[in-house]
Amino acid sequence: MTPKEPHKAKKEAGVLAATGMGVRIVSQTMSLALLLIAGRFLTAELFGILVLASIVMNFAMMQMYTGIYHYVLKEPEFEESKETAFTMQAGIAVFFALAILACSALVWLFGGSQLLALLMAATAPVPLGGLFTSWQEATLLRRGEVKYYYGVLMLSEMAGFVAGIAMLLKGGGVWSLIFNRYVSSLSLGVFLAFRAQNLPRFGFRRDQASHIFHYSAGLYGNLAMSFFSQYGAAIILGAFLSTRAVGLFRMGARTATAAYDIFAQTFRVLTWQAVGRMAREERLTATLWTRLLATNLSIMTFVLGSLSILAEPLTRLILGDEWLGMVPILQIICWIRILASIDLVATAQLAAAGESKFLFRTRLVEGALLLVSLLICVQYGMVAVAFGMFLPTAVYVLLMLRKLVSLTKTSVRQVAMATAPGLLLSVVSLVVVFAVSSALTIDSDFGVIALTAVAGLSCYMILAFGPLRAWTMQTLHTVSVAILPAADPAPEPTPASS
Repeated sequence: MTPKEPHKAKKEAGVLAATGMGVRIVSQTMSLALLLIAGRFLTAELFGILVLASIVMNFAMMQMYTGIYHYVLKEPEFEESKETAFTMQAGIAVFFALAILACSALVWLFGGSQLLALLMAATAPVPLGGLFTSWQEATLLRRGEVKYYYGVLMLSEMAGFVAGIAMLLKGGGVWSLIFNRYVSSLSLGVFLAFRAQNLPRFGFRRDQASHIFHYSAGLYGNLAMSFFSQYGAAIILGAFLSTRAVGLFRMGARTATAAYDIFAQTFRVLTWQAVGRMAREERLTATLWTRLLATNLSIMTFVLGSLSILAEPLTRLILGDEWLGMVPILQIICWIRILASIDLVATAQLAAAGESKFLFRTRLVEGALLLVSLLICVQYGMVAVAFGMFLPTAVYVLLMLRKLVSLTKTSVRQVAMATAPGLLLSVVSLVVVFAVSSALTIDSDFGVIALTAVAGLSCYMILAFGPLRAWTMQTLHTVSVAILPAADPAPEPTPASS
């Protein structure tokens, strides 16, 4: 390897990371924009009905992107068991499609909202499309075809966004968001199928299925508990309060989640890619997860903290006064999301270390605490429900960190030292955001948001590449090295012949 090659490889890894982040930012920006534009066309009650109709579909799609999906990314001997894995993935997709239809029928038979039943039935085929997109995506990422994946992801999201907006403008109402989902999913499936060329045949071997199940079961269970932590409040509010309460709560939570996902989706892919590769090459180290954690917390604290500070002018500007009731929900969920973002790193690291059963047990504890907390708080309204989500999240995160510290023989002091500079960076920037937003006296909400955002981002970048430059560069180096394959050892010099 020539001296320029390591630098070139690191530069390429950095470009891929930046490209992925850019695509995800645009993708989530379009998703958030569609949601907020829809808020101008829908009442809170109609949006609440859509949320309840989409719950099972969203759960199904999340399950299609874990378990077997991560098995494809991680398993060194994947080629030998891919037919069994694909058959199991297909079984999961069919199960969820039938489950959605059953839920729709129950709503209809027991006198529920006919619109709710129809919307649910319309989402039933979505998991079947998720079977192909999730499988093809995992195989492409395993082969390292990241550029192509990000390119087609961008195109499919743009197609869905344009289709959704067009249907909204033509009076499609809540059906516009269902149509958007189909267009983006089908577009992505076509693009990925064109690259993959073919799919594996169906096949089944009991020993392979057992191995796949033991790896995946904990991840499925963990994600099920994670899903309940996201949607449990909407379910409880729908059962005990009203669809309007569901709509306001979910719009606030979804806005916070969209801002979170702009970074989390890219960070999740890069983290699983890095940890999965280093696990296969037996290069997992404590340094990796602490650096990943530091990067994640620094970005999330600044982005979501800024959103919580600017929640009221943003809501008034984009959605209008009708939706101002969601402001406290948005602010609370932002800080819960910051805390929960630790899971992005912890889950990948523990799964790579074979601790998927621990992940499930921990999520089970969080889910039980959340259910009790929601049932206690729902009688006091939406804001109380939002506050009630803090304790279960905190307990879950502490259990995860405790396990990670023990497993990697890392002290609490080391974790604190690794994350402190990043948190200092974000906290100082948030102080600037709060000071600027409070000092501005202009009547324009857009002006307040724009000037505050520029001031906060400028402060963050100046600190990151000024006083904290050494920490920033060291963190970026650790993460980029993790994404790259291990370098082949230099060949032994050939002894000169006598």
